[in-house]
Amino acid sequence: MATGKRKLKTLSIAEKVTVIRAVEKGDKKKVEIAKQFGIPTSMLSTFLKEKEKILKLYSEKSCGHQKRMRECEYPVIEQCVLKWFVQARDRNVPIDRKLLQAKAEEFAKELGHSEFKASDGWLDKFKKRHGIVFNRLCGESTQVPEEDCSHWIQKLPEIIQDYSTGDVFNADETGLFFKCTTDKTMTFKGEPCHGGKKSKDRVTLLLGANMSGLEKLPALLIGKSFKPRKFKNVKSLSMHYEANKKAWMTSELFSKWLKKVDAAMVRKKRRIILFIDNCTAHNHIPVMKAVTMKFLLPNTTSKLQPLDQGIINNFKLRYRKLVVRKLLQEIEDKRPLGIGLLEAMRSARRAWDEVPEETIKNCLKKAGFGQQTIEDSEEHLEGMSMETDDALASPEE
Repeated sequence: MATGKRKLKTLSIAEKVTVIRAVEKGDKKKVEIAKQFGIPTSMLSTFLKEKEKILKLYSEKSCGHQKRMRECEYPVIEQCVLKWFVQARDRNVPIDRKLLQAKAEEFAKELGHSEFKASDGWLDKFKKRHGIVFNRLCGESTQVPEEDCSHWIQKLPEIIQDYSTGDVFNADETGLFFKCTTDKTMTFKGEPCHGGKKSKDRVTLLLGANMSGLEKLPALLIGKSFKPRKFKNVKSLSMHYEANKKAWMTSELFSKWLKKVDAAMVRKKRRIILFIDNCTAHNHIPVMKAVTMKFLLPNTTSKLQPLDQGIINNFKLRYRKLVVRKLLQEIEDKRPLGIGLLEAMRSARRAWDEVPEETIKNCLKKAGFGQQTIEDSEEHLEGMSMETDDALASPEE
């Protein structure tokens, strides 16, 4: 039986540069890198020997994706755009098609090439030449130190050993475009597609829950309006409400919220531990009697922040369903479409209440919590959620 020879894999100049950079990074062995790119280690060694030559070709010709070098029409422009793109991505700045095209035309104008147009065709060729693809962003998982995460998870049982699962809490902020408008629609072929201005109405929510999944801390909602018109005749709000010009969490607002949580726990004679990330809004922690604060490790929240493991996503899916249901009813009743801040608050409270206990427990476990065997004290927790809710509720407007 005849056996064919293994087909030799040919890499483009850009791919060779990627291999070289992977070796220079030093976080993987050469054997692992060769396996990752599907090449023999001897070929990798050849790339390293010809490193200067490969890098020179890549920078001078600006056509790194091609296996055989071909002259580009505007090599200087492409060099500038590529360098700018690399710098932007090194800083984790998201770059879309329009932004890259606009920057290319800006460089062309500065270089005296007024005839240059950064068309979609040019962009597609530019992407192919340099092995660039568009991917969906994935939060904060860039450069997460895996060793630090593993060490933290191993240490976690010791940190919470004096607390029951009902007294171990996690809290996190999230932005919410509460009107949930979309920028896409289905239409019949040939039908003109028009729509109103996409809503940019944004609020910040602070959500918190405990390790058992049985108790949620009432959410804090931060908006832009200090005295929303719809709040005028409302005696009590379904969430605690604060406001500032940008609807952002600040150290002052976070400290104020923490004091309320602490006061509620003191009244119930409870002692809890609260895990949060180390963002700048959390840098002013007040003196508290019943709440112990513990910061998650820097740059690890995408792996170690329990609410980021699916709890917030579950909340937002439920919120969106409620809003869509409302909009469908308005279409049926032929009423004007829209959702105000008060309605958004009520829907957000309902969505947060509906996030299942199991979802919370599983997400905490995914982040390293739940590895320990501490008995739940469910009898102790019975009725606590409602009591904490009342303690943190907003004052009458």
